[in-house]
Amino acid sequence: MQQIEFGKQFNCPLVLCVGYFGCMHIGHVKLVDVARERANECGAKVALLTFDNNHLAVLGKEEKVLYTFDERLELYESIGVDVVITARFDENFRKKTGDEFVQELKRYKLESIVCGFDYSYGRDRQNAAALRDAMSNTCKVEIVEAVCINNVKVSTTLVKALLTQNKIEYANTLLSEPYFVCGIVSPGRHKGTEMGLPTANINVSAEKFLPKGVYGGYVALDGKKYRAVINVGQKPTFDLDNVNIEAHLIGYDGDLYNRKIKISLTDFLRQICKFDSEKQLIEQLYADKERVMND
Repeated sequence: MQQIEFGKQFNCPLVLCVGYFGCMHIGHVKLVDVARERANECGAKVALLTFDNNHLAVLGKEEKVLYTFDERLELYESIGVDVVITARFDENFRKKTGDEFVQELKRYKLESIVCGFDYSYGRDRQNAAALRDAMSNTCKVEIVEAVCINNVKVSTTLVKALLTQNKIEYANTLLSEPYFVCGIVSPGRHKGTEMGLPTANINVSAEKFLPKGVYGGYVALDGKKYRAVINVGQKPTFDLDNVNIEAHLIGYDGDLYNRKIKISLTDFLRQICKFDSEKQLIEQLYADKERVMND
């Protein structure tokens, strides 16, 4: 997968998906699927235009992202995007009018553009129909209708709400793959090792949204997947309030320090709670492990 900056020359014919694509829910996947069909028809590459930063923060909204930019790149590649065009959402970009944005799009060799029905652009909030009209002499703009589940539009906001409610199984049915977190394994307190359940602790970006709880899932490492018990949040039994992620890899024995791992959440096991003793915590952790192993 190639990555280029918005505005830089790229001579290959493209079918371009436009939007933020903060995750890859099934509505986003539909856009890319439509783009792939059009690209196959005309011998073009599938491209996706997105921001490489949290645009909501620039707008003054204290809202965390489902995926970091690096995680999003991994998602885009996994569903077959050939080219990612990245723009930085800053004050200069924010001031662009819709017409100015369209003129920049016309620098590319576009076979067609694919966008959602609710797509908007420019400081004057032009809509998808306006984009179709503005590009009428350049390329076709295909507007894709909403994907709905139980009469509710699938969106990043919906996915985040489900994760907040610990409805990980439902949220995952709306995503291109189970919700995940990537990070570098760093030394912890070795408390898990002392209890017979060593864990891999990872550093996570402060802008990353984390659904707190104890989960079953798996950890991807060296082309293999290990079932895992995953704690996302604090450790109240030890009076530790900092939020982090640690995973116990079932069946793995080795040193993971300074290695990048991918932790995927698949099953909600329970809320994080404070136990009266370390012994009670250990008993619960082994019960969590047994449950994951038997799933």
